[in-house]
Amino acid sequence: MIYDFIAEFFRDTNDASATYRTHLRGIHDAESLIKRIGMVEDPESTSGLIDYLKEMHQCELTELFTLKENPELADIIFEGDGCRRIVLHAYELEAEPEIRCSFGVEDAIWATFSGNRADSRVRITSMYQKPVIDLPLRCFKEKMGVLTLFEVMQRLEKEYSHIVDEDLNNLRREFESGLKRAIDIVSHEFADDPDLDGNPQLLHMTAVSSAGKNDDERLVGLLHDLVEDKDWTFDDLLRDGFPKHIVDTLRLLTHDKEIPYMDYVRNICESGNKVALAVKINDLNHNLKRGRAGGHWQHVAKHEKALAFIQEFIEKQMKDEQ
Repeated sequence: MIYDFIAEFFRDTNDASATYRTHLRGIHDAESLIKRIGMVEDPESTSGLIDYLKEMHQCELTELFTLKENPELADIIFEGDGCRRIVLHAYELEAEPEIRCSFGVEDAIWATFSGNRADSRVRITSMYQKPVIDLPLRCFKEKMGVLTLFEVMQRLEKEYSHIVDEDLNNLRREFESGLKRAIDIVSHEFADDPDLDGNPQLLHMTAVSSAGKNDDERLVGLLHDLVEDKDWTFDDLLRDGFPKHIVDTLRLLTHDKEIPYMDYVRNICESGNKVALAVKINDLNHNLKRGRAGGHWQHVAKHEKALAFIQEFIEKQMKDEQ
């Protein structure tokens, strides 16, 4: 037998509707568990199948389903509104469950969920074209301000019932990773890293970001050293939900040490990518400021040469356009 275990959390004991619902993982012998903990047959079982349920305390639930294997359960317990009643359900299935919902005009758009972990994939398609959205569940939970996959499904069904196929690109942009996620990443990755003068390296990323004139420049400014200095790849950034045009800009700004530095700077100039050029200027300006303050004159000379090259390139480009 195949069973899907779902825990429902009710804020008050008499509530008819659950405040939270979450899929639970980590049970290898479902039938044995159902008997061992005394689950009873659900009178509302689907015709031809037998479902079970049992009310239990939080400590009982976490003994059966570990928080490590069920991080969404941990989110409900530690971040959710306090709930006074918990019901564990075991739904008998004919096949392995597929978690999905439909929404939009005539329910023509489908969201399929690979699981309920933060990095589980959400793939959104329509009946008219191939998948156009493939993002981690974390993106949806954070933007919606919710804790569970079920809440994401409910919000999609309720708040996006009006969208059509042509709106999917806008929907993707709405949920892609942005500044908040970038701050979380660089804060974790560079938390203990000092610069040449012993100051937090994070100050450099935030300075370059703060100098940006729009969201793209600020986002790229935060992430511009990530792939170069840490164990991240561009594919990792795409999987994490960052927009392709942001990742493509970061490719330009990441210096491959096998390429001479001035060739790298020239490539940025000749790319036509205005965001990359603006961020590189902001990067150089801050590097010059801290290099002069710390007396790192070899770095200062390198960055002065690069900045002068960029300024000359921009002036020539402006003359050619006149």
